Amino acid sequence: MFVIMTDESNSAKASAEVDINEVFDNLLLSEERLAEESFKQGVEVGTAEGNVDAYHFGYHRGAEIGSELGFYYGVIGAQENDPCEVSPKAKALLKELISEIEEFPKFNDLEVDFLARLLLIRNKYKKLCALLKISAKYQQSANELSF
Repeated sequence: MFVIMTDESNSAKASAEVDINEVFDNLLLSEERLAEESFKQGVEVGTAEGNVDAYHFGYHRGAEIGSELGFYYGVIGAQENDPCEVSPKAKALLKELISEIEEFPKFNDLEVDFLARLLLIRNKYKKLCALLKISAKYQQSANELSF
């Protein structure tokens, strides 16, 4: 047994018996305990800050997707109202694209694969442009200058 003497109320001496194995265990495990506590604090702070960053990223990415789909919808609408003769295959693809763009989810749904649906719409739009023999490409970023 190991005895530690402590001062209590300036004059009284009290002795406490402490097991030396507990003292060594506390010393050896203090680094692990501090690492665990720091990890928990880091997770809490990271979660709070990460949610804000994720919200802004999702908002901007959603705006980009909406802009792209709006461009496609405008081109399709103009082609639909064009008096020129259009093949039946192109007419069917026009109607199909309009319905797919209108049915594209407007809110986050965990069951829907947004990327797969967007790629399907992009591919059908490219096919439609080839059938109509038009060149209406969507510019990925409006902030970039091209000469």
